[in-house]
Amino acid sequence: MDQKQTPKYLNWLKLLGIYGTILLLLFIFYLAQDLLTPFLVAFLLVYLLNPIADKLEGLGFRRDVVVPTIFLGFILVLALVLFFGRHAISHEVNDLKVQVPQYANKIRSSLSDSADTLEKQVPFLPKGYLKKTVNDKADAMPQMVADKIPSLLMSAIGMITNTIIVLFVTFFLLKDGREFRKNMIKVVPNKYFETVLCLLYEINLSIGNYIRGQILDCTIVGILSVIGLSFIGLKYAIIIGIMSGVFNVIPYLGPVISLVPAVLVSIIEHQDAIMALKAVAVLMGVQLIDNAIISPLAVGTSVDLHPIAVIVSVTVGGALMGVWGMLLGVPIYCALKVTFEILYKGIIEYGSWGAN
Repeated sequence: MDQKQTPKYLNWLKLLGIYGTILLLLFIFYLAQDLLTPFLVAFLLVYLLNPIADKLEGLGFRRDVVVPTIFLGFILVLALVLFFGRHAISHEVNDLKVQVPQYANKIRSSLSDSADTLEKQVPFLPKGYLKKTVNDKADAMPQMVADKIPSLLMSAIGMITNTIIVLFVTFFLLKDGREFRKNMIKVVPNKYFETVLCLLYEINLSIGNYIRGQILDCTIVGILSVIGLSFIGLKYAIIIGIMSGVFNVIPYLGPVISLVPAVLVSIIEHQDAIMALKAVAVLMGVQLIDNAIISPLAVGTSVDLHPIAVIVSVTVGGALMGVWGMLLGVPIYCALKVTFEILYKGIIEYGSWGAN
């Protein structure tokens, strides 16, 4: 009786030990997130480009020729998009740089008038206190921006360095990623081989489908948003539409965030509440199309997650890693979910990691 129970008991200890190790690795990743973030971005690009490389390799082309071709093609496509879109985007950006000080003055004037009105309506407020506070904060803004310039320059240098790392790692993962997996599998003992192989396959399938689907989904949402906002005549329609597509990668929260710049531009630039309603209607319409047609086709059933799990993943990821955490929260959760399920089945239900 005891001999039959001992393997089960040991398997539970192994499973808990593995889970603990995974959590420890996640904690280490959290501590070193600034260093490891470029590698995560590289993994995302590999998931996007690797199916193309595999397809061409299956047609008989050599991988050491296919990968550089795809890599250069990817960079060329980005360059062409920037080249053909630069005039419209640069025009809006230059216009925005001119308008930002005017927006700031309008906001300052509006807040000052509101403070003055509030002081008149509330007798116990010191006269002039709120208005003086608003004006002091507004006067301090240029100096605050100037103080931020050195850190912004360092961030720009860091971004360039990280971009080089991302491109370098992406290229070699595309080229030699299969060999890395083979070498990793070679060191796995035979009794763990089936579980580990299944685990790698399921993680790769789940994350790959999710990432590729989300990229396609966000691209279409961005294009539809630009077209819709341009149609109603909203200023900065291209910038806001692109932002809408980028924010769409954040489940549930992204579409709400994308409404903010559209409404602000409508009220401050157009000074028209009707334009704000039109902008909201356009973006909400795009979301309806996305939820009804685009997302089911692009993302499909690649990840079977409850909405609460998605919201928690995005919230926790954002709290721990900021914007990158919000973007990577769902893929990381998918990987952990698949890992825990596969290991539980392999170790506890099937006993494939039991003592021999």
